[in-house]
Amino acid sequence: MKEFVCIRCPLGCALTAEEKDGEVIVTGNSCPRGREYAVAEMTDPVRTFSVSVRVKGGERGAVALRVSVPVNKKFIAPIAEQARHTVLTAPVRAGDTVIKNAASSGADLIAVASVARE
Repeated sequence: MKEFVCIRCPLGCALTAEEKDGEVIVTGNSCPRGREYAVAEMTDPVRTFSVSVRVKGGERGAVALRVSVPVNKKFIAPIAEQARHTVLTAPVRAGDTVIKNAASSGADLIAVASVARE
């Protein structure tokens, strides 16, 4: 059994989810979105997130990258580790795909901002 606070609407319902006979049983939800949220968290929890990478020869020393699609939570640490070892060379343009299929997650890392050369 797992407990969640639903984030799909402003109510913030306290949910309880439990898997029984291959089915996820959800209680505490005030609307159908709460059930959908709890089932997703139990079966395939995904997140969107961003990381920063270093930039050589730029007006700034780092740039933020975002994932192109939500990824399973198990990929967050491997993607962050790959980003930690990544150093870009300026210029970097907002919207550039910096790393394709980051950590074999199926998501690309996309530059959020531009960094001009010094």
